Amino acid sequence: MRHTMSRFVVRRLAVLALIFFVPVPAAADDAIMSIDQYKTAKARSLATTHQPLLKQMREEIYYCMPWVGVQKAGIGFRQPKGAVEDDRYLSVWIVIDQDEDARFAALPAERRASAMFSRYGTDLLRRMAALGPLVADPNVQGFSVVLSWLKPGTGGSGQPVNETLALFVDKQTALGFLGKRVAAGEFTRRAKFSVFDGVQDMGRLPLEVWEDSFVRTHKVANYEAPKGQRCSG
Repeated sequence: MRHTMSRFVVRRLAVLALIFFVPVPAAADDAIMSIDQYKTAKARSLATTHQPLLKQMREEIYYCMPWVGVQKAGIGFRQPKGAVEDDRYLSVWIVIDQDEDARFAALPAERRASAMFSRYGTDLLRRMAALGPLVADPNVQGFSVVLSWLKPGTGGSGQPVNETLALFVDKQTALGFLGKRVAAGEFTRRAKFSVFDGVQDMGRLPLEVWEDSFVRTHKVANYEAPKGQRCSG
């Protein structure tokens, strides 16, 4: 899978989004949900208390993963679809600049989702788990990662379509998985997730998770993160 720096394609994606509602990487100021976007006092309190850590997450993704973008209002405290209780999950939604690749396109949808989660989802969970005060906050139920990428075969057409994986998992399971105390199969069994083809919810497709060191080892040509920038992934 070949990647380019997402900030250089934001303009192209923004034009497409105006027509076809493609998820678009946000400008830095728009990446974090604003306080007035939350509907409950609990959510507003979490967003206010942990605003510095949300900004830290935004900066870390921007500087340490420059080939992806954060969806507008993509960092915040969200709920799983259909939630009855006001359980809040630290959520990060990224848009991955995925070029057309014949090998990736040949995979079934569930395998593409598995590959994207193995590469990016696990890394985002590590970054969230490194935010100590958030992990310790009993009002944070768990973590959520939302990953969007261009569906193979639609980029050159008049109507591009994104595939998206949205996953929510409780803190105990996430931390156990990252610490290798919870097996990958048990992790996916406990997690709540759906795969989307555009806006069509395809539900819980079979999801596998494997080791992928791409994010930790990939280097963008002629790019260096600012001195002092911590990259915890």
